Amino acid sequence: MKNHLQLTLLLALSIFTSCSPAAKKPHPNVLLISLDSLCRDRLGAYGHRPQYAPDIPVSPNIDAFAAESVLFENAWSTTSWTLPAHMSLMTGLSDRNHQVEVDFFTLDPKRTTLAQNLQNAGYQTAGFFSGPYLDKKYGFARGFDIWRSAMMSPSDLATEISSWVKRRTLAGQPAPTEDEIRGIRDRVSHWDVTSPKVNQGALEFLHSRDENKPFFLTLHYFDAHYDYLPETLEKGLTRKFDPDYQGNFEGVNWYFNPDVRDQKPPYSRRISERDLGHVLSLYDAEIHWVDRHIGAIIQELKKKGLWDNTLVCIVADHGDEFFEHGMIGHRSTLFPELTSIPLLLKVPGAKKGSRIPKLARIYDIAPTLLDYAGVPPLKEAEGLSLRPFLEGANSPSRSILQRVPGGPDVRDGWRNDQFAIQRVLQIDPQQSRANNELRFQPRLTAQGQPMIWVFDRISDPKETRPLPQNDPRWAQAVSEFRSAFLKSEKHSRTLPLSPLSQRLTPKMSEEEEAMMEQLGYGDHSSDSSQGGQSSTLPLGPFPIPGN
Repeated sequence: MKNHLQLTLLLALSIFTSCSPAAKKPHPNVLLISLDSLCRDRLGAYGHRPQYAPDIPVSPNIDAFAAESVLFENAWSTTSWTLPAHMSLMTGLSDRNHQVEVDFFTLDPKRTTLAQNLQNAGYQTAGFFSGPYLDKKYGFARGFDIWRSAMMSPSDLATEISSWVKRRTLAGQPAPTEDEIRGIRDRVSHWDVTSPKVNQGALEFLHSRDENKPFFLTLHYFDAHYDYLPETLEKGLTRKFDPDYQGNFEGVNWYFNPDVRDQKPPYSRRISERDLGHVLSLYDAEIHWVDRHIGAIIQELKKKGLWDNTLVCIVADHGDEFFEHGMIGHRSTLFPELTSIPLLLKVPGAKKGSRIPKLARIYDIAPTLLDYAGVPPLKEAEGLSLRPFLEGANSPSRSILQRVPGGPDVRDGWRNDQFAIQRVLQIDPQQSRANNELRFQPRLTAQGQPMIWVFDRISDPKETRPLPQNDPRWAQAVSEFRSAFLKSEKHSRTLPLSPLSQRLTPKMSEEEEAMMEQLGYGDHSSDSSQGGQSSTLPLGPFPIPGN
């Protein structure tokens, strides 16, 4: 009888334990990898083979990952430059609604990020970034236990700048201003080598973390961004994807090289087709270098037995243009070469190697990762979990709002599965001042018509033939764009805003302050904000190019 009673108690205890919250399945780890300036169509998983070395895969590790994950064939960024795209990635909001569209804005303290929700759920959080526009002064460190730059240290950067100032002085040029010196951080990032330091930080974190807690690890790789200098990454890498090249064109100073294109409008192309092909091979080589570092992280997770219980997302923030629409670089338009992005997800239960043609948005990623992690969603997010697509459930088609500032204007747009729209806006100073946020109005042609272009993505996937206004598809697309825009504006009105002074970016990051002090420019800590406590809203023009 006594044994029977003990057995009954043990059975009851086991049932209670299995149903108790403590016995719930543990949260999975989350790994988010963002690739800066990576054109979707340069990856083998999306069909790319290098033109001059077709037997050598550019992205073997990402391609292998694609075989283990779900690949989205129709994924889009909100913009064509780093800062707002990554903010959409982290907040689940369109650029209009997170409002970090230009670099004098930081994320509103009232907004919540993916990292914050994961941290609140008990995750250890760490991020290692390698481009200046992911600095914590923009709000990216929010929710991270560790948020660390892999870029050149302030001390090394100060040494580089000192050498540059001396060369400039010897050449009889005037001494640089403080603004010019601070701007060098952006230029240096174009040839800095950062992927090894990103991996170093990631591996240190994986080795030292608390193994009793799940982790959220974010890795940002910048080395594929122009300038295209693979020889600085690894000796011999320059010729890997173009071994027979006989020319002398190099990838240095790509955006500003007058031998590539005119430096003033209309920016006529000067580079030959063969030299351009060589530059693309240099770009492939840098992608190959980044891919190798991603592969090392994947292998480490597998080696440590973490792979099976880790959600993994690989995504780019934007692409680059190589004269598809007459320009190079990015932060200019919203065409497919700039805003069509690779997106791959490894999540539980998804069919390995499957491909999804439905439209996905960069601001759907945070909601998706939180959904699969079993963590509360971002309440303010516009993005939606991609889980219905992954599980074959019925789900309405989606569309995406896009926007990019450049020079005095802003180009915004929208796209769905059939149509794409771009239009040119200009700042409305009166409305902007009245609302303490950037407001725009259409820019008009000489004939007084709004500057707007409508494309049929099905018949014109490269978006080179705008529809005439008398085409019924034009009116249909504009009507759908208007509905999506008004829906987003309605959502915007539900988002409370902090005072403007709390939404302006500090004038200098901590790294920049350290660098300036080492260069002898004194203590800037008392003058570290764009507008101090001023309520004055900075209004364009917005500098280009950017990251």
